[in-house]
Amino acid sequence: MSIAAKPMTHQFGLIFDETAWPLLYVRFPSKPLSDEGFEYFIERYTAAVELRVPFATILDSRGLTTAITAHQRKRLTEWFDVTGELAGQYHFGIAVLMGHAIIRGALKAVTWIKPIPVPIEPFGSIADAAPWLRKIFAEQRIAITPAGEALLAGRG
Repeated sequence: MSIAAKPMTHQFGLIFDETAWPLLYVRFPSKPLSDEGFEYFIERYTAAVELRVPFATILDSRGLTTAITAHQRKRLTEWFDVTGELAGQYHFGIAVLMGHAIIRGALKAVTWIKPIPVPIEPFGSIADAAPWLRKIFAEQRIAITPAGEALLAGRG
């Protein structure tokens, strides 16, 4: 089964919606993510990168009220050590939706400690992120699917 054929999945409160592939929508739960849940997040992201198919992501963290833990930030930097080069080749953008300054601070901390090879931009909503995402898709010469356009147009 290709990633495009997979339905939306919920695990640990995370939502991975792959129906608009090559635009991946990931939503974090409002409650803090357990370390087991964070490992699941890394596992799913790794699987997307290992497809070796160009894609972009909307990472919706607007519901979070706390940043990821120090242990989770460390795991993320370790993940970049292992998968960062491959991600840089195939993952051409991450639009991070953030509602709280503390979450933006955690993102800055992670990318300051370990710069990531993927363009990443913070936004308040999908509507705010849509022009940037359309631009990076155009730069990659990849058409946004009808499901991707519906995602960009239909969620706040």
